[in-house]
Amino acid sequence: MRLVSNYILLLVLLTAAFSNAQYRPTKNYSTADGLTNNAVRSLFLDKNQELWIGTENGISKFENGHFSSLVLPKIITNNSCWDIAQDTQGNMWFATYGGGVFKYDGEKYSLFDTGKGLPDNRAHKLLSYNDKIYVGTELGVAIIDIKTNKLVVPNGIVPHFGVFIVTYFMLYKDEVYFSTSNEGIFKIVVKDDIPHIEQILAAEHAFSLGQFGSQLFVGNKASLNQFEIENVLANKAETRSFGSTTVWDYAADKQGILYAAAWGVFDQSGGLYTVANNGMTPISKEYGVDSPNILNVIYNSKNDFLYVGSKDRGIYEVQLGRTIDYNPFANKKVIDFEIFDTHKVIVHGDGLSFLDGSNVISKTITNEAFKKYEVGYVTNSENKVPTHKEGYFELDYKIPATQIEYYGLIKHQQSLWLTSNIGIYEISLKGEIINYIPLHSYKIGFTNNNKFIETIPYAGVRIYDDVYNLKAKHYSEFDKDTPLNVVGILNNRDKTYFISLFQGLYTYINNKCQSLLSANVWKEDKLKFITKNQDGNLIIASELSGITIVDDSRSFKILQKIPKGKLLGNTINFLESYKNYILIGTDLGINIYHDGNLQLFDKDQGLKDAEIISAKLSGNTLWLGTKKGFYTVNLDKLIAEKNTVSSIEIKDIKINSVPISRKHFKWMRYTETALLCDYSQNTIAIDFVPKGHSYSNKLKFRYRLKESNQWSPYSDKPFVYLSYLPADAYKLEIEVTDMHSGKVKTFSILDINIKHPFWETTWFMALIALITIIIIVLITANIKKQAKQKAVNEREISKAKLEALLSQMNPHFTFNALTSIQSFVFNKDVINSSIYISEVANLMRQTLDNSSKQAISIENEIHYLQTYILIENKRFNNRIVHKITIDADLNQEQVSIPTMLLQPFIENIFKHAFDDKHINPEFEIAFKKLNQEYLQISITDNGYGKKEMTSNHNSKGLSIATERLKIMQPNNVNPIEVKFSETGTTVVITLFLDREN
Repeated sequence: MRLVSNYILLLVLLTAAFSNAQYRPTKNYSTADGLTNNAVRSLFLDKNQELWIGTENGISKFENGHFSSLVLPKIITNNSCWDIAQDTQGNMWFATYGGGVFKYDGEKYSLFDTGKGLPDNRAHKLLSYNDKIYVGTELGVAIIDIKTNKLVVPNGIVPHFGVFIVTYFMLYKDEVYFSTSNEGIFKIVVKDDIPHIEQILAAEHAFSLGQFGSQLFVGNKASLNQFEIENVLANKAETRSFGSTTVWDYAADKQGILYAAAWGVFDQSGGLYTVANNGMTPISKEYGVDSPNILNVIYNSKNDFLYVGSKDRGIYEVQLGRTIDYNPFANKKVIDFEIFDTHKVIVHGDGLSFLDGSNVISKTITNEAFKKYEVGYVTNSENKVPTHKEGYFELDYKIPATQIEYYGLIKHQQSLWLTSNIGIYEISLKGEIINYIPLHSYKIGFTNNNKFIETIPYAGVRIYDDVYNLKAKHYSEFDKDTPLNVVGILNNRDKTYFISLFQGLYTYINNKCQSLLSANVWKEDKLKFITKNQDGNLIIASELSGITIVDDSRSFKILQKIPKGKLLGNTINFLESYKNYILIGTDLGINIYHDGNLQLFDKDQGLKDAEIISAKLSGNTLWLGTKKGFYTVNLDKLIAEKNTVSSIEIKDIKINSVPISRKHFKWMRYTETALLCDYSQNTIAIDFVPKGHSYSNKLKFRYRLKESNQWSPYSDKPFVYLSYLPADAYKLEIEVTDMHSGKVKTFSILDINIKHPFWETTWFMALIALITIIIIVLITANIKKQAKQKAVNEREISKAKLEALLSQMNPHFTFNALTSIQSFVFNKDVINSSIYISEVANLMRQTLDNSSKQAISIENEIHYLQTYILIENKRFNNRIVHKITIDADLNQEQVSIPTMLLQPFIENIFKHAFDDKHINPEFEIAFKKLNQEYLQISITDNGYGKKEMTSNHNSKGLSIATERLKIMQPNNVNPIEVKFSETGTTVVITLFLDREN
């Protein structure tokens, strides 16, 4: 009797649990996520289906998982926003409790308060209709013309206790209605362009209005009233009242389901409800709404989301699209599934349950029933139970029902086969235990020819011809081709495949097993799951190397590999294939792989528990078992084309940590396409908002500044930080990888130009170049001037030196001349003395004339020499013969030579070359032009030569001449050459030609 009671209780619990299995993926957003305040007073979807949230302390805009806060100017003294509307021109209107109403056109604000005619600054509700904004306050209604900003107040309010609190607006057949908290429902009537108020329905309380089709719902205190709207207008209202809470807002989805937001004010009766069939059904738990204080609800048809605003816990985003459903299944561990026809079979910790076509539990086989069947077999069967000595993985028949462990369930032909730690059961499709097999196996299966497979841990495999009588062929674990540590069995074409946790892949065909690892066909050893796609190709999962797709139709041909590193998650929990999509369960969720693209389905979409312990594919539904209940996934919706990021907008820019001017922004977005910065303003932080997608947590971003640059590392934050950018032009591109859609898109969002410092600009460089050129020119000119002055100075110095040398030569000559005159006087030769003195005076006059000149013409030099020779030859009684020859090409008048250059050498001839004994003394002076550059002067005598060289030819005049030439012609190397011989002496003087102008 106790067993029956336990069975009935279990069936009731499981049935109740399954019937309440409409759980929705939900995410709660609060101040921790950027919401201005957790007390949400209003929700509004603008024309772009973007959500605006009014809270008791600020206004937020919600876009794809990110909040932007409205920064209010000083004229707005109250930011407790109780309602939001958008007019026909796109302007946003906000009703504040205590601060009146203000309009925002994307850039500036306009305030409407009691000072401009508003009945009361405590504004509750707004309605946009045609070119008017209707404002509901605590002292009635005001109407604002959006074109002229003119404000009018309709007549006819009926104050109650000094207030006339407008709680809701409604538009019906192009007429405006509103409710008040204590007076009922009113209509705004315009006559002769003057609006006034008419009461439609008197009601003690009317906190909200909801018109859907022909039905009108009115939120009453602790109940909801329902009317036929036409009857209300015809003053024939008959009400139906239901519910036990106060409703403040309504929304209907595309399925026609009506949702009600309720707050009990003084009790905990509030929450999220559905309204249907004259009743209210609480759905907060199933929709993940854990606050009982719900003030507003709104439906976004664009992404099929329901947004729920609470008074204390922010907003809830509920996904209504039925991609995934969760069934807590009484928090039981779901071990395995099998599905046939319209029936589902679930293996759980307390047994095995059958579900009918309506997903209602029709039958459960409990642990006690399985244990009873085992005990009956062991007690009554004539067959001997197998033992460990016989090579079997022996069962422990003392295990109680409470300790039964189920390993798996498979369907074969018209039976279900369940393996456990107390044996293997064959169960009919009607839920009756047919047979019991006393075998202990973690993984069982059937071959292509319907032979039962028993895998034995560490002891090989048995394949049964007759499993009922335990007639089998044992494949020894000592054979390298025998499967060991089997974790998966799959039949494909004519083969049965075994995958091993440590020994790779095996095949079974024609009663023979083969190890592909031992045969070097495939080296992968650590395998975990195996399945096949609709083309019959094998799909095999390895925990270490990822997924391998194999064509085994003719040979073992690897078609594709999906590296483990590409998968999102560390541990592979299941592997299935649907329409050539590969579904890979990991600890992060479901990886969906198709044609090189990878998507992730995880907790954001409703798979809150990714620790999947069982999976089964049936039709277009994937069943996933967890430790607490199971999920069903609609695979057609899962693989459907998904929206991704359509654009990126810049939310904020900071330069050197300072926000840029808001004049560049409209609707809280940067409106320019370029950013120009000074060279010192080169650290830029950019906040951006991706738009168009559904799940912000699925996005990864990376950026680059030039096409030639590498991409930055991936980040999950919509933020770019550019530090110390060098002066240059950049094009900021952001690449977005959307793991929800599996798509990758690139956006060019901003041109950034960091100006060069003035010292790097072209004009500055040109100026510097010009200044440099000028400086170089000036320096060069100065250098030339200094060089010229130096040359002048050197010439002056040289001239002074030459004059000094000449001054040395004149006394020397004078001494010699006086010596000669003295000789004449001693000899009392008066006539010759007079002639000699006259000639000497003439020579001295020429010497004085020439001494002021650095150079004289050859002609003047010859004239001077002839005078000198005449004087000197008198000492030798004119015995010395001389000859002067001049090259015909040489112009005596134009070619110059240093003054008195030759005189010292002629002097040496008279002084040292000849004596009184010399026979026929003579010498020759020859002027010869060697080429256009050089003049050669040779002085040749036939006097005493080499023998007298040292003592006679080392005169001071030769040294003076040599030094003069070094000064006058510094580049003339070795200008004077003296050659001595037995027949005389030759002096060769080589000079640079110097033509007088």
